Amino acid sequence: MATPDVDVVVIGAGMAGTTAARGLADAGLQVAIVESQDRIGGRIFTDHDFAGLPVEQGAEFIHTDHAETLPLAEAAGLDLLFCNPADGYIMQIAGASGPELYADPSLLKLGNVLDDVAGYAGPEQTAGEFLAARHLTGAAWAMADQMLSIHPLGDLHELGMHGLRDDRVVELERGIDHRVAAGYDELPKWLARDLDVRLGWRVAEVRWAPASVTVVRDDAEEITARAVVCTLPIGVLKSNSVRFTPDLPATKWRALNGLEMGAAMKILLRFDEPFWPDDLTMLAVDGPVRLYWTSLYGRVDAPAVLCAYVTGFRARALSVLSDDAAAAVCLADLERIFPGSSASAHLQASKRIDWLTNPDTRGAYSFVRLGGAGSRAALAAPDTGSLFWAGDGSATETIASVVHGAHVTGKRAAAEVLAHLS
Repeated sequence: MATPDVDVVVIGAGMAGTTAARGLADAGLQVAIVESQDRIGGRIFTDHDFAGLPVEQGAEFIHTDHAETLPLAEAAGLDLLFCNPADGYIMQIAGASGPELYADPSLLKLGNVLDDVAGYAGPEQTAGEFLAARHLTGAAWAMADQMLSIHPLGDLHELGMHGLRDDRVVELERGIDHRVAAGYDELPKWLARDLDVRLGWRVAEVRWAPASVTVVRDDAEEITARAVVCTLPIGVLKSNSVRFTPDLPATKWRALNGLEMGAAMKILLRFDEPFWPDDLTMLAVDGPVRLYWTSLYGRVDAPAVLCAYVTGFRARALSVLSDDAAAAVCLADLERIFPGSSASAHLQASKRIDWLTNPDTRGAYSFVRLGGAGSRAALAAPDTGSLFWAGDGSATETIASVVHGAHVTGKRAAAEVLAHLS
């Protein structure tokens, strides 16, 4: 066999890819990262110009106070901002909020939904069926829907209860957050420092064998290696836009069929002045947008910026609109929530980031479909010779579909490659 160009190729310069590459390079291997986009970060995508301070267009928070990325950020010398959503969280349903909302008699049937999800041991069923058995109505149904589907990105008829439990959605719902003050993209950039990162390098084919691999670019350029770590998002893998030769085994296709890439978009709105409460962190509502937050909460004297976070079928509905029309939907919604605010008159700029239509992601992040429990572990399994797997779709050791989950998969994949090559 000819001498390979490098020891390992890592496909993708997001959090999983940069983590895996850093671990392999620190172990003395020659590593090349190939990335289709023109930047490092993947679904971490910071805008440093929109508001004069870093605003996150993709992943935004370090979730929970025990995330594996917290010590990583400290090692990188990055300042963190403590952001507890509960400090200024408002929920509004059918125009009611605060004491009026929480006195709604329908809430008596809600029970402790999150505990029941975390300890769920019943038969597989959809999240919608799980809630329907409680005979919830009105505010109780809206709250439960918000709790179960706002993070996984699937709609209630798509999400399986076993997947919700295994993905530790409840742990995320109850956690606190931190921001990277200089912008989240500084973390994968720090991991990738001094590494061979080849941007604008779009993979067309991966030829894999027990002890070698060739990664082929869309212009036919090739890199040979002893192993490859694939961190492509689930949406890209399922689209067949990257060919695997030989084809992936049935175990991997079954795993991919058990996962789905959720629709999500952010619409950033910058105003000349705030028209919301001074202490607002997050606003959960029941309109065309499920969740708004002040994109710079945690900072002092920050510009007046709101992020409209749209998921599931709501994101798919807005995705077919123009940027201006999608922003108009948000503004009309805000004027409904804050009567007399004249949100449209105060708008200075807007920006939509639609992860569903991004060809490099084809969605925001993965969720487990009904009947798909165990799919993440099956995708992660090192059973494809020189081809190894990382990324949010293969996260099993911590909360799935968050940045620190992807980070952990990168560490795991690096350890598997080292064992394979040794």
